[in-house]
Amino acid sequence: MLNQAVFVHGQWLEYLYFCRAKFAIEVVNGIRMSFCNNLIANEKQ
Repeated sequence: MLNQAVFVHGQWLEYLYFCRAKFAIEVVNGIRMSFCNNLIANEKQ
C-alpha cells in the first residue's frame, strides 16, 4: 500500500512538472508573440 502511494505521488509530481513546463513554454511564446506583434505594429505607424 505504501509503495503504491509513493508511486502515485511520484506520478502526480511528474504530471505537475509537465504541466508547469508546458505552461511556462506557453507564457514565453505568448510574450514573444505579443512582443513581435508590438514591434511590427510600431514599424507600420
